[in-house]
Amino acid sequence: MNAAKRCVVALVVAVAVLGCQPEDESPGLWLDGEIASERVVDWRFTDDIEEIFIETRPWYGIPHSTTIWCVELGGELYIGSYGEEKKTWENNVARQPEAKLSISGKLHEVTVLPVTEPDRIEALDAAYSKKYDMAEVFGDEIPDWWYYHVAPPQ
Repeated sequence: MNAAKRCVVALVVAVAVLGCQPEDESPGLWLDGEIASERVVDWRFTDDIEEIFIETRPWYGIPHSTTIWCVELGGELYIGSYGEEKKTWENNVARQPEAKLSISGKLHEVTVLPVTEPDRIEALDAAYSKKYDMAEVFGDEIPDWWYYHVAPPQ
């Protein structure tokens, strides 16, 4: 095998071994885990879970995964993001809302839809502040958040 082929093989192996799962703020590729066999109808079990993973599909076809925060309201699951610009995963779900979530080692196929109702956004602001103590995390300047409803796959 020539040197170029060895480099390609080494790169593929490195990505397969090291580059799949996201870690902290570093994104990943494919999520692994057991596929959830049943559709979740009550997401209250996520109340004590700080971080989950989301896998989305960019336009170029190779999955993008990252770590995100979540809250549950009335049994429904919501995920959020902040900052002046949308994150890669947000741009991906705007184009293709089907995604996978990894929660406690189980993979859930879902549809991710933006929340636009002001009352719901206000309730989510309060839920996120309570769960993640936003004042402690961000200080006096808590950024604006965008929220997304996690729905069953379409």
